[in-house]
Amino acid sequence: MWLMTCADNLGRNSSQWEDEAQRIRYAISQMDGKEVASFALTYRPQMTGEIGYTRQEGYEFWHVFAEQARRRFGPTHEAEKSLREMGSVKYRGDVAKFLMEMENLNIHGRVTRIAWRNMMEDKPPGEALPWVPHREYVDDGEWLEAVRTVT
Repeated sequence: MWLMTCADNLGRNSSQWEDEAQRIRYAISQMDGKEVASFALTYRPQMTGEIGYTRQEGYEFWHVFAEQARRRFGPTHEAEKSLREMGSVKYRGDVAKFLMEMENLNIHGRVTRIAWRNMMEDKPPGEALPWVPHREYVDDGEWLEAVRTVT
């Protein structure tokens, strides 16, 4: 999804970029977080041959960059299967069992933050999780602990 948004943004402002390598540099500068840090730190030097890296032929083209990013961060077959299964898990009154099943499936699904919480709370009427106090949580683990202790 990030790649499509990035490509759309770059396409709307196409006169701002002289070549695809500049677009890639910009896209890399927008990558944030420890999950993407190693990719962001190594792709550009491999594209340009900077900092002693061997220049990789073709890395200056957007389609190569997009493929490398998809291969590295895109959903795998296991992730897609886990996400489908997470959508079919039903809450049947046992919070601990429900949370364990969702957490186990999420090992491959890797859903976090708001999407994770919405996925947990968006169950059909009569199957909703017990209400969790509305407050700011540091991370998903703290939120899950609050859900466990409400019941």
